[in-house]
Amino acid sequence: MRVTVLSDPTRCTGCGACQSICPKQAIRMEPDAEGFLYPVVNSGLCISCDRCEKRCPSGRVQVRPDPQILGGQIKNRAIRQVSSSGGIFTALATRTIRQGGVVFGTILNDSLAAETVGIFSEEGLSDLRGSKYLQSLSADAIREAANLVHKGVQVLFSGTPCQVAGLYVKLDGAHPANLLTVDFVCHGTPSPGVFSAYLKTLEKLHGSRVVRFSFRDKRLGWKDFSTVAQFENGDTESGTQTTDPFLRGFLQNLYLRPSCHDCHLRYDKLPADITIADLWGADMICPERDDDSGLSMILVHSDEGASYLAACEGLDLFPIAHADPLRRVNPSLFEPSRPHRNRERFFRSYAREGFSFDRLNRLLAPPGRLERALDRLRRAPGALARRLQHGR
Repeated sequence: MRVTVLSDPTRCTGCGACQSICPKQAIRMEPDAEGFLYPVVNSGLCISCDRCEKRCPSGRVQVRPDPQILGGQIKNRAIRQVSSSGGIFTALATRTIRQGGVVFGTILNDSLAAETVGIFSEEGLSDLRGSKYLQSLSADAIREAANLVHKGVQVLFSGTPCQVAGLYVKLDGAHPANLLTVDFVCHGTPSPGVFSAYLKTLEKLHGSRVVRFSFRDKRLGWKDFSTVAQFENGDTESGTQTTDPFLRGFLQNLYLRPSCHDCHLRYDKLPADITIADLWGADMICPERDDDSGLSMILVHSDEGASYLAACEGLDLFPIAHADPLRRVNPSLFEPSRPHRNRERFFRSYAREGFSFDRLNRLLAPPGRLERALDRLRRAPGALARRLQHGR
């Protein structure tokens, strides 16, 4: 009998597809020592049908034609202000709701854990707006979204590329006409356990519980976005990409999920109908439109996605001729994030002391002269072999 789904756990993306397709509900997602969720199989319930492993989307990549690339934003500035970038997701979701459909996206629940849920009203869309730099619990949402699609309900399902791939697994690879999928350019997902420990550290400093958290507040603008923690006692604490400890560690790949460093769901291999992201480099690509309120990059991968986007109201869209300018400013569109050199050291200290601001600052500091010299020595044999191979 099984105890897990994949023999190599580093391949697991945590999408939850295996849990959603298990006919005996024998799989549950449990955190490992690093705080990432992995499938655990109840051997007493498992019937060894092997569906979980055979249909696991990990490592399955479908190359698609180059997408149509657009830039754009929602014209409503108030919605743009509470969106991560240009508010394109809100326009797509609003159209779905007005058609009597259901929109699936990520919220931070009462425990400030990320969770994928279905929303049935325009008012509920406010909880889905904005980035949540965590991988959400999505197995139940994948199951529910598939059930609604089978019933003929219009569904918009948004999530990481691996979660969208997981939904298609649940649908046996079908692409029904009443389903629109939306993913995003994914930098990688940081550990939910590390985020929880970070919140506990903040709560100790303020002597109060964190009741709300924003990863992408635009009070300083779209480009220099802030995190904002709101506490039960009325306190707030904000930080930027260079000052907030959790955000710094995330952006420097200190505690991303292992599978994220080998993710091939990029550019022409993304599974969704539409991919949305920040239009970084807007000051070079379209300076006349860049007012620092937020601009989105949109990749359209299917005719269904193109038709849906064209039917949305209140959007200002414009073409981007080719992908070359995006390669430098948004590398995650083309290749996975490399792990930080101190990733293992971080998790060793995390196991001992939890989330330590001082320890994190030391690990993220640039390497000193001795460390650089040692790194050159470690790389020297490989460099010598390459020179010998090329006769130099």
